Amino acid sequence: MVINGLRARVLLALICCTSMVGMLGCGNGFSLVDTGSIFQMPWQEKPDTMPGVVPPHERIAQLRETASSSKKLEPAEQESLSQRLAKEISDEADPLIRLEIVRAISVCNTPTAAKIIEAALSDTSADVRITACQVLGKRGGSQSVQLLSKTLASDISADVRLAATRALGETGDKAAVAGLSVALEDGDPAMQHMGVLSMKKCTNEDFGKDVGRWRQYARGETPAPPEPTSIADRIRELF
Repeated sequence: MVINGLRARVLLALICCTSMVGMLGCGNGFSLVDTGSIFQMPWQEKPDTMPGVVPPHERIAQLRETASSSKKLEPAEQESLSQRLAKEISDEADPLIRLEIVRAISVCNTPTAAKIIEAALSDTSADVRITACQVLGKRGGSQSVQLLSKTLASDISADVRLAATRALGETGDKAAVAGLSVALEDGDPAMQHMGVLSMKKCTNEDFGKDVGRWRQYARGETPAPPEPTSIADRIRELF
């Protein structure tokens, strides 16, 4: 009797479950097939994209293609592109996308592009500021030298200041000497070394690795003759 009672309860439970599934399928438009699109199982792959949203890697690829093709545009078209990119960078939260926009807009020789690159030197992301320095180094000109010199003297990030020092050398402009003097006075040996390398590029002078002589040159003085190198020092330089 107990067994028969248990069977009856199991059978009743199955009937109730079947009835509930039938009610859900008919009344609410759900079916056993539909549940797969509503509930994501742990072992099922989740989609990488959302409708209407461009993934970051695709956006970066688009910006790089834009940079490649914008060189051929007419001045008016470049200005139109610059204004569009200016709007995009102001709304962009991802620093990786912002730095790609800076690279893309740097190809455009327009007033808007120049303003965006200058503004990028104040970006909250050090990576974006470094990119702006690199772009200014390639663009060159007196305005680039002024902006890079200011960044070298004031940015809070050592990496950004180092990028500005390198970029000043890339300009190849002798006017960068005054700005580079800040790097020579820096206590960081890496900054001093980069300052010397950039000074060589800007001046075509060569006072070796002696930072003191380069400092004298930056101040407008005649660098003192190099100190004699001992045989031991020469051997060390070989290695």
